[in-house]
Amino acid sequence: MQFLFEIEDVFDIGGRGYVLVPGVPDAFRRDVKTGEQLLIVTPQGAYVRTNVAAFEMISRGRPMVHAPFSLPRAVNKASLPVGSKVYLLDATDV
Repeated sequence: MQFLFEIEDVFDIGGRGYVLVPGVPDAFRRDVKTGEQLLIVTPQGAYVRTNVAAFEMISRGRPMVHAPFSLPRAVNKASLPVGSKVYLLDATDV
């Protein structure tokens, strides 16, 4: 299990799912692909197991050092509070 980032913001893209920001750091961008398994640990200690549904293209007018991605629609926004930690699971964690 590898720590990726702490959630700073969550927003909804209609019909696609919730996008986690900042997203996958550049250092891990080649390792993380659509479908990869994730574990999200909330500040309250709850666990959410999910996967990367899609990477999103977001223009902020400056170079991005993270790749924001969306989760499947089945994930509830209330289970993704700011401050949650996002981990990439490997084959031994699944």
